[in-house]
Amino acid sequence: MTSPIAVTFLRDTGHGGEPGQPQAIAAALAEFVDAARNSIDMAIYDFRLSDALAEIVVGRLIEVADGGVSVRIAYDHGKPADATAADFAALEADPAPSGTARWVAEHFGGSAVRIAGIDAGSQLMHSKYVVRDGAAVWTGSTNFTDDAWTLQENDVMVIEAEPVAAAYERDFVALWDSGGIRGTGRGDNGSVTLENYGVSWDFAPGDGREIDAELVSIVDGAATRLVLAGMVITSHPLLAALAAAIERGIPVSGIYDSGQMGPIAANWDPGSAVLADWTAVSAHVADKRSYPYTPTSPHNFMHHKVLVGDDTVVTGSYNFSANAERNAENQVRITDPALAGEYVDHIALIAAAYHQPS
Repeated sequence: MTSPIAVTFLRDTGHGGEPGQPQAIAAALAEFVDAARNSIDMAIYDFRLSDALAEIVVGRLIEVADGGVSVRIAYDHGKPADATAADFAALEADPAPSGTARWVAEHFGGSAVRIAGIDAGSQLMHSKYVVRDGAAVWTGSTNFTDDAWTLQENDVMVIEAEPVAAAYERDFVALWDSGGIRGTGRGDNGSVTLENYGVSWDFAPGDGREIDAELVSIVDGAATRLVLAGMVITSHPLLAALAAAIERGIPVSGIYDSGQMGPIAANWDPGSAVLADWTAVSAHVADKRSYPYTPTSPHNFMHHKVLVGDDTVVTGSYNFSANAERNAENQVRITDPALAGEYVDHIALIAAAYHQPS
């Protein structure tokens, strides 16, 4: 019997990832798209692929659209061309150069694929998901770029379940119809049992505060383990909860990206509680020292947004930051011992490849 949930983990190909990983992800995405009979709705923060990978993905999207499937792509339109590492640090956001709008227009303009830039104002349309036929969702932390598929640690999760897909479809329609992010996702949370999986979901910015509160609740309720893989971990309530968990003896482990987290922590007041909490947490997790961000540098971030609390896995586009509450984001939470074990093993594997806590 086929599981309703399938996960693929991506690794930096210079630190344990398979050389053919980018082509494998492109093929998997094309296969997901090819199964569509009625609709493909995609919300994607960053979409820029080299010609070889674009041929696989773009070609399939155009083919299914030409075959009568409704294909819509909503992308973030607002990344400034001159954004610096400091600008993204101030947003506590994923660094990404501008270029998606131009790239999408160049590759899909004049085709049957419909495209729309989403204006997020000073925030981001940061989601990364594809809804197929209102029945299946491709989600996780992975953007559609060469760097995301080659140099970063990411996950792709495919969920085949109509209740989950319906919620993602509502979020997409709100983005598409409004052309912006304000209020999208409000009240779109829900939960369902899929075989042995307990699945729940939510969206920001509409439910951004609720997402952060749920993360804190998972940490507060953990009895056996907390394992995290976060590019940035700057939510003050979450850091306080993690520090408190350490104090009460809960094992905490994982990995973060010090290349992106470092500039943020450097701006915190030396005497602040948040810096004290971060110091306590960072002593328990490994760090990947990614290259300082520039638009043209290799973007080799440790890009996961994963928290495992006991047997519950949290993943999606939502960084563990206060700013994420105000972006367009998606997050899914799944309770299942076997799936949690897969994530714990993966995080331990990538953490071992980088700098260990001293």
